[in-house]
Order: sequence, then structure tokens, then C-alpha cells
Amino acid sequence: MASNKDPIAQAASRVGESLGLMLTRRDFTRFTLSGAATLLAIAPLFATLPACTETKPKREITDMGGRKVSIPQEVSRLLCTNPIGTVDVYLLDPALLVGWNFKPQAADAAFLDEGALELPSLGVWMGAGSVPNGEEVLARSPDVLLCFWSTDEAGIGMADAIAAEMRLPVLLCDCDIRKVAETYRFLGEVLGIGGADDEGTGSTKSDAEETGPEGGTAALSERLGLLRAYFSEMLSLIEDVVSRIPEAQRKSVYLSEGKGGLQTDPVGSLQVQDALDLLKTKNVVELPGSEGQGMGMPSVSIEQIITWDPDAVLVSEYSMSDTAKSDLYNEIRADANWQNVPCVKAGEVYQIPQSPFSWFGRPPSAMRLLGCLWLLERLYPEQAAEAGIDLAAQTRRFFATCLGYELSDADIKMLLKE
Repeated sequence: MASNKDPIAQAASRVGESLGLMLTRRDFTRFTLSGAATLLAIAPLFATLPACTETKPKREITDMGGRKVSIPQEVSRLLCTNPIGTVDVYLLDPALLVGWNFKPQAADAAFLDEGALELPSLGVWMGAGSVPNGEEVLARSPDVLLCFWSTDEAGIGMADAIAAEMRLPVLLCDCDIRKVAETYRFLGEVLGIGGADDEGTGSTKSDAEETGPEGGTAALSERLGLLRAYFSEMLSLIEDVVSRIPEAQRKSVYLSEGKGGLQTDPVGSLQVQDALDLLKTKNVVELPGSEGQGMGMPSVSIEQIITWDPDAVLVSEYSMSDTAKSDLYNEIRADANWQNVPCVKAGEVYQIPQSPFSWFGRPPSAMRLLGCLWLLERLYPEQAAEAGIDLAAQTRRFFATCLGYELSDADIKMLLKE
């Protein structure tokens, strides 16, 4: 330990501490006499500055993939590695986000928070055309990165790779729609808050503490509990409708997207498989190889679709980019080749609502709860009516609860394509 009577050793210690370095007396005296004198003179100024490498208090958390990750004790600034999580975090509180993956389009902006619309577009870690710039991400100072994906080997590998690239804590979150309440419970654990019937093990603050966006912990905790209860209620309603559908009447669908509607999400696709399983609705696109494992957005032919003979075609004008949406729905209806697909000729073609985010995949966010009700009403109107589903009322309630937006009758007609 340096002597209290050694001014050079004291200066070395104070300057080293201010710079976040272990600066010994020998290191310090390597400077010239004039340099040492200068540093000695300004050492008190350095000592009053915050350390450049100051670290926040940490806590360890186990993410939904079983990974143990060290994160800041206080978490209030989030960046999601792909749009799935960005939508889900937005529904909880837009003020938590430090950036988008892609900027919302003008057509969707009316439903969104004005402040959030000012956030930058930082890209996505999933090969969708806009790779994040590390410096731009770090400049936004996120406390953690959230990777919404499957919690299997693929998701764990993705989270680990992003963590290695960015040298930031990355938490894996389950994007399975059937586990939505559990995922939001985990978000509460990350933020250090509790919600209604919370059973998490993360640290929670007292309701008196005001920390975090939108009025503090108490308000955010209440919001979290509200969403978890509402989403659980929606899942129960969906399951009620599905239970009323005789097995012989269960429908099959083709997901139409991309150029000419001939790209799709096959069986096993992370974008739609969990929701279709929840609805007990078959995806007709079964492909071999990696494409048969739900990978990518493979191309198919009209002849294949005719052979598969789906009961309905679901058209996704997905907008996971900063460009304008296409008009694929009307293209398909006007295309003579598509009229050779029996269900298209019969008018069983449905345009998936997209505002302000897709209601059914791409990205597969919590918006799919509303999308599942929409699809049940379209495919199984009799059973939906028996369960008392009023799609306009459900849409109005979802927007008010999750987006803080009161829909007009004109909005409802536009959203539901009526």
C-alpha cells in the first residue's frame, strides 16, 4: 500500500482510480518530471470525476432458456434483438425501448405513441436486411438486450452469439404465444417489478419506490399485472372457441406472403406454428430438409398449392422493413392463376390485419392473441358466435388496453378490412 506521506504515490493512486486503472508509483514516475508535475497538479480534478469504467450494481438472473446472466440491478432501458420483443415490450410500456428494429410505417403511426416514433431504427439480429451497427446500439445505452425466440438450442445459440458480439447482457425470452403470461412475468423479473399473482424470483422493489418509466415501479407493476390477466383471459377465450370445433370441421390454411404470394411459412415456422397449434388448424406446407423445419421463407408454386388444397389462404402483407406494405391481397384475388386454387375461387382468402403490427406472425408477437380471435371468427364463425365473440368489440378492447388507443367505428372497419 502506498505511504500516506508519498505525494507521487498518492497522485498515482488517485489518477489511476479516476481512470479506472491500477496505476502504480513506478508507472506514474515513467512520465517526465514536467509531465508528472502536471498530472500531480490536476490529480484532484481527476479524483472528482466519475470513473470512466464505473460499473452499476449487478444481479444474476436466469432467463427463459435457463441461461444465467449478470444484469444491472436497475433495468429501465431495453433493446430487443428482433421485432417480436420490440412489439411485446412496446405493449407493456413504450418508454422502456431505446430503439426500434425497423421504424413503423406512416400508415401505422396513428396508433402509436408520438414519443416512441422518435426512436431510431437500430436494425435486427436475424438476417432480415438491416444488421445493427454496434456503435449506434451502444450509444443508446441499453441496460440489457432481449432476444425473443424459441428457448431451445437454436434460441440459446442465438442469444449467446449476440452476447459475444455486443459484450452486453442478452436475455432469452420465449415467444410462444401459449406462454405469453409467463413471458410477461419474466419481463417483470428483468425490470425488478412484480405484477398480479406474480410468482417470479427476481428482485422486486416496494411500491413506494419511484423508479423506471411512466410514473415508477408501482404504475409499471400494475400495468404488468393488467396485461398478464388480460392475455390469460384471451387465451382462455381462444381455447373455448377451439374446444367447440368438431375435429372433422378443423380447417387447413396456406400462409401467403412475399413475391406473388408464393413464399410462405411452412410447418414448424417460428412465425406461426405455435398459434396454429393453439387453434388446432393445419398448415398445409410440409417441406423436406431445412425448409421442412420451419426455416426461412421458402418459395412454392401454384401447382403445389393446388395439390395441398387448403381450406383458406391467409395473406400476410408483412412489414418487417422500413418500406411500404405491398397490396398482395388484391394481387392474388385478381390473378387468374390463383383462381385455380379451389379455396381462392370460393373466396376463402383473408388478409391478415397488420396495423400497427402484424396480427399473425412476422413478427409473432402478443398481437397474435387478437389475430387468433380474428382467424377463428373468419374460419369458424358459428363456433365463434356460440362463444360470444364480437370481433369489433374485442379489437376495440385490445387497442384500448394494450395500445392506449380508442378506436372509432371507421378505424374498426379499416383494421378488419370490412
